[in-house]
Amino acid sequence: GLYMWNGEVSSRLATLLSYYEIALRNNIHAGLSDFYSRGTSRSVHWYDQIWAQLKYETRQKIDAVRNTRGPGGRTVPRRPAPSPDDVVSRVTFGFWPAVLGSLDQRYVDQLFPRIFPHHPLTAVPADWRDAAKRKAALSYIYELNELRNRIAHHEPLWKFAAIRDTSVNPPVVLVPASTSQASSIARFRRLISLLEGGIGSLSLQLLEDIKRSNWHEQLTFLLSSRGIVRYRSLRHVADVRPVAVGELASAMKAVRRRNQPVRLRNSSKPCGLFDPD
Repeated sequence: GLYMWNGEVSSRLATLLSYYEIALRNNIHAGLSDFYSRGTSRSVHWYDQIWAQLKYETRQKIDAVRNTRGPGGRTVPRRPAPSPDDVVSRVTFGFWPAVLGSLDQRYVDQLFPRIFPHHPLTAVPADWRDAAKRKAALSYIYELNELRNRIAHHEPLWKFAAIRDTSVNPPVVLVPASTSQASSIARFRRLISLLEGGIGSLSLQLLEDIKRSNWHEQLTFLLSSRGIVRYRSLRHVADVRPVAVGELASAMKAVRRRNQPVRLRNSSKPCGLFDPD
């Protein structure tokens, strides 16, 4: 039951992560394009302007999109050449934290407010110049990247490892490993808070749309005690006993108590599925 529950939670967190990843990618691309084109475009090859600052692995990812193998195995430019939008849409999520860590320190107070228009530090753009504040503001991205990798490798998400600050020696435990249902749910809520905070710093409208979505409500239910009990007791599938549409109102109390979806029938024909939550 818990592994079925884990699959459902993973699916919805992956959706939330995908919206965050796209919003982050688009804001970085538009913000750096705007800055390096001096306000003339929101889609240019800005990475060419900071090529020397980028790490070798980051440059390799760009080259992999722009180039291909020609005759004799030689590397040749793709034709037609990929547009800036093509390039940024084909790199992985890990590319973006590396870019943020490579930006020219002289311009961070102009670049980061373009990328994170609703972040608290943007209220005083000069605060982005403070390396310690900037690191603290962006540290959550690496935690989200780890979550993304765990989902991709189909790991049981509720088995959270400790979060350590490895910038000091010996490393300091910031958040302990989860050892109970309560501590696992607390870590899930922490991740959702980080995700929603990250999305909100990029786009308040997107955050509002996400919070109003049906799948977001489903995630809230899955992380509730009632949601966990339903899966642990294997009642996540519909009850084999159908309920007549006309009898649903009178049967509601029993349906909710059983905490299991039921199939509805109209006369003798199935006509839908009712989830008490």
